[in-house]
Amino acid sequence: MKTLPIQIFLALLSSYAFAQGAIKGTIPEWSGGPGEVAVMAMGPPQVLGTFDDMGNLEIPLKPDMLVEVKKQVEEANEGSSDGWKASLKTLGDLFSCSGGDLEVINGEQPISGFPSMGAFMLVNMEQKKRFGYLMVGSSREFADGLVPYKFKPGYFLEWYFVEEPGSVKGECSMESYAVNQKDLYTKTTVYNLDLKKGWNIIKYEIQEVYTDGEGNSYPMKDSYSTIDSIPEEVRFIFMED
Repeated sequence: MKTLPIQIFLALLSSYAFAQGAIKGTIPEWSGGPGEVAVMAMGPPQVLGTFDDMGNLEIPLKPDMLVEVKKQVEEANEGSSDGWKASLKTLGDLFSCSGGDLEVINGEQPISGFPSMGAFMLVNMEQKKRFGYLMVGSSREFADGLVPYKFKPGYFLEWYFVEEPGSVKGECSMESYAVNQKDLYTKTTVYNLDLKKGWNIIKYEIQEVYTDGEGNSYPMKDSYSTIDSIPEEVRFIFMED
């Protein structure tokens, strides 16, 4: 799990949507000015959408998402001179684990989406300024907990695109040591993914945590599942840079 900045303030969306091929929302009390929603890519940040000085945000969900990503990979490989080649992850590569048995259908197909580890970047490309990160998730407490080792129950959402239907079902478990190398617990991950052709919302959820003798907490049971719509209780959580 990626470490996120500790300074966090929470803004509840006054409106949000997953319709007409876009993620839309308004972040109340935004005062940082206009900018772009981005993710890290094979070079400068890749711009996905925009927000204005009132915090009105829109991220288009392009129907040719994979066509663009494949082109980016090809261009990166054409300029490579050290023998390394970029490639797209497949459905089976992205959602896999050891210590269990998964049933995967159409797992060999490429998959791409955003954001990585649940966090978009908020930037102003013209000013070369980064405001911080934005998570679409369940609560401030959950976002605060994404700093090792303070994990708490909750979830974040990501959006993924596939060209054909596919699924990943099953459960994986493995014995894990706490950071003190003394406490031992069983980490379980459950997959319940039914992806349709096109865009899909994937919910990553920490359902149970394990707390060691020093008070450090770890995901003990987590899950990946597809959902049909953004939950009503979802929040946009800004993590200041």
